[in-house]
Amino acid sequence: MKNFEAFENASDAGSSNERGLVASVNECMNALKIGRATLYELINRGELDSFRQGRSRKILWRSVDTYIQRRLDDEARRRNRAGLSGD
Repeated sequence: MKNFEAFENASDAGSSNERGLVASVNECMNALKIGRATLYELINRGELDSFRQGRSRKILWRSVDTYIQRRLDDEARRRNRAGLSGD
């Protein structure tokens, strides 16, 4: 959880109050530093919650935060199994 809190504090996207509830595809791509194809793979696999609003796709910031935390937890478990430190 410590890593996630550091991410939130350093995030370019700002706090949830500043960034609102949803992100555009481009905002989400920029926040995660991934390409469009990878973003849509995450959406199609159900790892990011999204919906269509007119012709636009909106991604819930909450699901972006959850995805990041899940990835951090997976990495911590991998390091623990390998006997690596968190640094």
